[in-house]
Amino acid sequence: MNDTLFSQINTSISVREHQLLNSEQFSKLLQTQDKNQIANLLQTTPYQLSSDDLDDLNKVESVLMRELEKTYHWAYEETPIIGLVQFFTLPYTYHNLKVLLKSKANQKDFSHLLISIGAKSLSELEHLVTTLNSEKFPKSVVEEVQSIWSEFQDYQDVRVLEVGADLAYFKHLKWLVEQLEEPILKKAALVITDLYNIQVVKRAEKQNRPASFMKQLISDEGSLTLNDYLSISKDSGLATWYNQLGLNLLTSELIRYEEKMVNGTISLLELYQLTDILLYQLFLEGKYQVQGPLLLARYLFGKELEVKNLRLILSGVCNELPIQSIKERMRPIYDQ
Repeated sequence: MNDTLFSQINTSISVREHQLLNSEQFSKLLQTQDKNQIANLLQTTPYQLSSDDLDDLNKVESVLMRELEKTYHWAYEETPIIGLVQFFTLPYTYHNLKVLLKSKANQKDFSHLLISIGAKSLSELEHLVTTLNSEKFPKSVVEEVQSIWSEFQDYQDVRVLEVGADLAYFKHLKWLVEQLEEPILKKAALVITDLYNIQVVKRAEKQNRPASFMKQLISDEGSLTLNDYLSISKDSGLATWYNQLGLNLLTSELIRYEEKMVNGTISLLELYQLTDILLYQLFLEGKYQVQGPLLLARYLFGKELEVKNLRLILSGVCNELPIQSIKERMRPIYDQ
C-alpha cells in the first residue's frame, strides 16, 4: 500500500479528530444523570439532543447513526483506497444482508432495520438478495448469498440466514485484508475473528450447548483449529491464544485482562470489551504516523467507539442504570 496516497485525507483527519469527544467531555456526561445538563453538554457536539429527546431511545439512536453515516460517507468520498473504509463497514453490509434475507424469507418489510453504511448502496444489496445475482459485487459474495439462500430453502430455518451471513462476513474480511496487505489490518481481522469464535464457545458453554452446536457457528478464518477453539476455555487456553497472537501490546488494562485469561475468570462481557480494546491498541500506531492508512483506520475506529460509548451513556441514563454499571461497559476513548 502506497503510504503517500493518504497525505490529503490525513491532513483532513488532523482537523476532524479534534471534533471527537475527549475524556473530559465523557467524564462530564458520566457525572450527571440530569437530562437538561446532558442536553447542554451535547450542544457543542454533532449529537445535539434535547432533554425530551433523551427519553426517546429511537431518537437517540437515529442521531448517533446519522453522524456515523455522515462520517463513513465522507471517508468513502475522500479515501484513496476504498477497501480500507470497507474494513470498518463490512459488519453493516452483512447486517443489511441478514435483514434483506429475513425479509425475503418471511415476506415482510424490515426496511426500518437497514443501515445506510457500506461500499454498496442499499438498492444494490436489495437487488442481490432479490435476484441472487449481481454484477456490482465480487463473484465470491454472490456465491455466498446464493449458498445461504439455498441452505435456507433446504432447512426452512431463519437461523440459517443469521449464521450464514456471519460466516460469510469473516470470509470477506479475510479476503479484504489480504488484498490490502497492511499488517496491522491483518492482525485486527484475526483478533475480530478469533474473539468471535471464543465468544461463541463461551456463550454455548454457558447455555450447556453440545460441541456439534458450536461447530456450526465457528468461523474457519481464525488462527486456531476447530478443536482448539472448543477446548480454549480449559486451563489457560485463552492466555496461550493471546500470547500466540504476538501483538506486543503492554498496558495496565491488558495485563488485567491477561491475568483473568490465565485464571479462567474472564467473563463473556469482558471478551466483548477485549475485542475493542485490542483493536484500539493496534490502531493506536496511527497516532504517530503522518503518512499511510493507519491514521484513517484509527479515526474511523475512534468514531465507532465514540458512538458506542454515547449509546451506553444515553441509554443508561434513559433506563436509570447506575453510573458504575455504565462505566464498566465503556470502551476506550479516542486520545488526541
